[in-house]
Amino acid sequence: MALKTFVKVSSVNNLSDARYCAGMEVNQIGFSLEEGTESYISPEKFSELTEWLSGVEYVGEFENSSTQKIQETINQYNVSFVQINNPEQAKELNSESFSLILSISVKDLPHIDPNLPVVYLLVSGETDEWSEKELDLIFQHKDNYKILLSSGVNESNIEQLLEKTKAAGIALQGGNELRPGYKDYDELADILESLEIDDLA
Repeated sequence: MALKTFVKVSSVNNLSDARYCAGMEVNQIGFSLEEGTESYISPEKFSELTEWLSGVEYVGEFENSSTQKIQETINQYNVSFVQINNPEQAKELNSESFSLILSISVKDLPHIDPNLPVVYLLVSGETDEWSEKELDLIFQHKDNYKILLSSGVNESNIEQLLEKTKAAGIALQGGNELRPGYKDYDELADILESLEIDDLA
């Protein structure tokens, strides 16, 4: 089993999400490494979760940390990617030990330097639904970076969005467990199952 497009799942904070995503063969699992955030994962918890997983890349996610704090923190985790939302930090964090993902709003897309040392742009819309203008803007920038759509995606529109924008993939959100070991996968499962490739086809 495989998925039709590249998928990153952000803010994973429990083993149920992590194992489900790995089992569905998503490409990347993101963990919030910024203390004080709702989904923060300590180095110890990160090790506990990832020892059960295989076949996925790990992303360390930051929102408001300074460049120095990110560099200090990342040394405690074994991640392949670091996600930030400040373009200036992309220049400061250029490293051989990890690659970068930059999270931005679609309205900022025209102002992004096309030569940042970034592999993926994680792009969110202004509302829960993409406008034709926004989709066209993403299409215009598809050759500068690999773009991941991080909002306005559901099981019924995903293929159309990817076709219109030529985006490299999507970014979904993990969530909290209802109680230890129990999760409501409805929304996440609907999208991932719609992307499954039938091995018998």
